[in-house]
Order: sequence, then C-alpha cells, then structure tokens
Amino acid sequence: MDPIAKATELLQAADDCHDDHPAAAAILLRQIDADALNPGQRPRYAFLVNHLLAEKLGQPAEAWQRQQAVLAACGNEAPLPVLRQAGAAARMAGDMAAEASIGQRLADAAGVSLAQAAEFLVLAAANFQVPLLGAEAAGSAALAALAPMHGPAWQQANGLDAAAAVMTNNLASDLAERPVAELAVEPLRQALAEAAELSQGFWHRAGQWVNHERAHYLRAFTANALGDAETAELQARAGLVLLANHDHDDQERVDQAFLRSELAHALARLGRAADAQVERTQADALIEALDDAEITAWYRRRVARQQALDAGS
Repeated sequence: MDPIAKATELLQAADDCHDDHPAAAAILLRQIDADALNPGQRPRYAFLVNHLLAEKLGQPAEAWQRQQAVLAACGNEAPLPVLRQAGAAARMAGDMAAEASIGQRLADAAGVSLAQAAEFLVLAAANFQVPLLGAEAAGSAALAALAPMHGPAWQQANGLDAAAAVMTNNLASDLAERPVAELAVEPLRQALAEAAELSQGFWHRAGQWVNHERAHYLRAFTANALGDAETAELQARAGLVLLANHDHDDQERVDQAFLRSELAHALARLGRAADAQVERTQADALIEALDDAEITAWYRRRVARQQALDAGS
C-alpha cells in the first residue's frame, strides 16, 4: 500500500476506536509514519498521540518522542495546533528547554508574548494531566492552569483565543463528567465553574454565533452538574434564543435538543414540573425525528447522567 494511503487508513482507524479502545488505538497510532501524513492530518495525529500515549497509557516520554517526529515533518511550517500539542508533550515529559523553544515558535505564530505562550502551554498540558488525578488534586491542578487566564494579557483579543476556548471547554467537560460524589469537592467545583466561564468568554471573542450558542450549552450543562439550576436555566434559554434568531434552516436541531434537555433538568430541579415536561417532550421529539442511533445513544447517556446527578444531590 502507498505510504500516504497507509498512514491515512491507520489514523482513521485509530480515531474511530480511541474512545472505546484506547490501547488498540495506540497500537495503530504507533504504526504511523509522521512523514507520510498529509499536513492537514498532522494536528489530529498530534492530539491523539498526547491523548492516548501520555494521558490514557501514561507514556509521556513516548508521546514527546513522536511529537518531535511531527515537528520534523512540518519543518518551519508547523501550524499552531501542532505546536500546541508538541509544547504540551515537552512539558509532560519534563523537557523544559524544548518547551521554551516551542513556546517561542508559538508566540511568533500567534502574535503573543513568550510569557503568554508559556501560560497557554501550561493549560494545554493540563488538559491531559488533570483527568489522571483524584478529585481534589484535579481541581487544584486545573485552578493553577486556569489562574493565568484571568491575567491582563488574556483580557484582550489575541491569536490564542480560539484554542484557549477549546481547551477550557474540554477541561470543563471533563470535570463535569467526574463521578457524582466528586462534584462536591470544592477545588473541583471552583475549577469547573471557572473553566466554563472562561471558555464562554474566549468564544464570545473568537467565535461565531454557533460557538456562542454552544458556550451557553456548556454553561447550562456545567451549572446543572454543580446543582445551580438558576444559572442552568438562564444559560439554556440564552442558547435557545440564539438558535431562534440564527438557525432559520434548523441545521442545529441536535444543539436545540440538548439545550432543551438541560433546560428541562434545570426546571425540574426548580420545582417547575409542568414546564420541565414541555421541554423534555420537545427534546425527545427532536432526537426521535433525527433517527440517528449514535446521537440517540449520546442523548440517552446525558439523560441518564442527569438522573444520576439528581439521585446524588
């Protein structure tokens, strides 16, 4: 098989199974020659290297070795997503000199200071490190990574906004999906709220209306995880208003269903059972009309999670 076709096939196979079978996906990933990947495939490969090898399998040194191969394949044209993953890998492997060098390249590519690029790489590494920690340690580590995001450099638009929005979103999502009992641990609660709020702020600067709407969903989803039904209701309704104003062709019906589901959850917790049932019925109907097994399974997992949150409160 042609090396490029083989690399493409292996990457797709690893991507398809990495959530359910990380060890198998890692075996596939290890067979990929970074030089054979098309430039557009390298960011996804770089992410999977960190996610599978460093995070899931606890092999940061191997992840960093493979990231160096990606950097070499890119030469002087490494895009920001590749630099982000390489810098995170260097940090996780303890190669501070390499982290600083990549930070400078990142700063030049994004048009930010070296100090801001370094803060960004701390957050990038935390995305892979926090999931490995217990509740209190995870909350503390997340708060430490998020703290610089409140600084002056991050209060104005910059070339790292969109990537920072993604990373804070991912951090918030991971923390929100922790075992229900862990959501009572205070450092974790604070980190979860901060990550979601920061992500929303970054998306409002860097994103389009769909990003804004999904940031409202994240806030609703995380507020419900924290037992803050009032905030969850406000954020879900704000997201639905954006859909009503912009989604004239009903392209975001999945988003509408999940927003209505979070709204139903919040209303039920506020004691407004009739209103909650209206929203739940609409959400269920939207999912049923889509007739998509994968989306239906995802939706049912979210409903089951809401029930678990209620049972644990």
